[in-house]
Amino acid sequence: MPHYPDVPVSRRLLQIACAFIWCLTAAGPIFGFAALKTVWLREGVYMDRCTPEENEVEFICSAREIRINFIFTCASVVTNIAGVIVGSILDKYGPQICGYVGGILIGVGALMLAFADKIMLLDLYVWGYIILAFGGPFVFISSFHLSNAFPAYSGLILALLTGAFDSSTGIYLVYRLIYDETNGRFHPKAFFLLYLIVPIFILVASATIMPKDSYKPGGNIAKFGEEDDDLDLMDASSIVALEVDSRTGGIDPLRRDKTATGGGEIEDALLSEQAALLSDGERDLDRKDVYEYDAEEMAKFRISGVWGALHGRTALQQIRTPWFMLLCLFTMIQMLRLNYFVASIRAQYDFIFHSPDIARRINEVFDIALPVGGVITVPIAGYLLDNYSMAVALGVLLGMGTTMGILGNFSSLIAAYGNVGIFVIYRSLFYTTASDYSAKVFGFDTFGKVYGLISTISGVFNFAQSAFDHLTHEVLHRDPRPVNIGLLILSTSIGSLWVWYVATQTKKIRRSALETEAEQAAVLRMPGYSSSEY
Repeated sequence: MPHYPDVPVSRRLLQIACAFIWCLTAAGPIFGFAALKTVWLREGVYMDRCTPEENEVEFICSAREIRINFIFTCASVVTNIAGVIVGSILDKYGPQICGYVGGILIGVGALMLAFADKIMLLDLYVWGYIILAFGGPFVFISSFHLSNAFPAYSGLILALLTGAFDSSTGIYLVYRLIYDETNGRFHPKAFFLLYLIVPIFILVASATIMPKDSYKPGGNIAKFGEEDDDLDLMDASSIVALEVDSRTGGIDPLRRDKTATGGGEIEDALLSEQAALLSDGERDLDRKDVYEYDAEEMAKFRISGVWGALHGRTALQQIRTPWFMLLCLFTMIQMLRLNYFVASIRAQYDFIFHSPDIARRINEVFDIALPVGGVITVPIAGYLLDNYSMAVALGVLLGMGTTMGILGNFSSLIAAYGNVGIFVIYRSLFYTTASDYSAKVFGFDTFGKVYGLISTISGVFNFAQSAFDHLTHEVLHRDPRPVNIGLLILSTSIGSLWVWYVATQTKKIRRSALETEAEQAAVLRMPGYSSSEY
């Protein structure tokens, strides 16, 4: 039902608030690995990987560094691979079931990490972190649909949830600060047992507050496309847009390309059905809410330039397009870049500055900046995605990513802190833009499958992070710059192609819309015109 007028505004706000809380505490704390890594190192985790001599002269030897980074590599891979599983469950069973599964997994992972130093038969540091990582996407991805609860603010809501996801890295930072203040008396076991409050909250909120079914945009007509895979109701050259006639409360077909649907019979049925939603006085609907929802959807379409580009197609049809392929390639490279930096920031700057003390200070600033950056990015991302075209948003993303990659290779404190500052904003903006792009281009009927597939492919590709660790430590003698430069070149090349493609397609979509609107425009008669004269 468009705009869900039967769901009170207060309840929708409460649902968004609950999603924000659990995204803030459970969606991505594993990416705060740098802070937790410091605690684990002080607790002596994997110290047996180093020789006694190495333990005396080094804070962390190469073997220990590689092993502890392996925990994060596995977790980041699993987080992304989980996307396709979450997507399938979300599409089939709804967000409530995802909440249950996520809560249980997060609880089990926390328990395993609490007792990781007590059980030696199984490496619970690896398995506990993996299971914790597996639970995060269930509570994060299943929250995206809430952006449709208030469509005029969909970009802001997505930015809010993604910002919470980024800020969840601060969980381990807060713990590390308390650990430092208590001189290590707040043991990891006590922290992870206390953390069990989070999965309990997720389970209770899922059962009592969150919706069983996803909110979906009222203008999405993908269900008709499911009936015939050959129907292409909303591609770049054939977009059906609906606009409310303020005088009659009905819907006028503004743009229709009948050749794309075999004479437009399906589109006529679509228009009739959606018109009935607005004009049937016997339906128990809030007409004002429905009217505003259509207007908001139209505004979203016009601003983004890509909204509805692949709505109505099956997931298989969508993934065969450049819209999907370019997003997937860019996401693969970005996730690898981001995760490689998170896991190795201290080691990178230790080599670049040849100073463990400077590297430690930069790492500490990064630990604080990462969750703060998620909060700062919320209004920035919301404003950008709600008020500018997708091509502009991707251009901003490309520019920031390129600048970040360049600054990370200089032995300058200004460049280092600038790199950290851009990184924490870029990371949140990237995840928000990727999810917003997916929702607008592919639609929510296939969102879970498509977004999940992208996450899975990117996750598998992230195993390269472990190879990069070995390459950096064993071949390049700890020099991270060749790897960083290679990733920068790949990222900039693919990103430039993506921006060009989206900008080109946006122009085609808008030109096609204007041409069809002109064809459908009403004929205006000159004053004094009389048909009897002819």
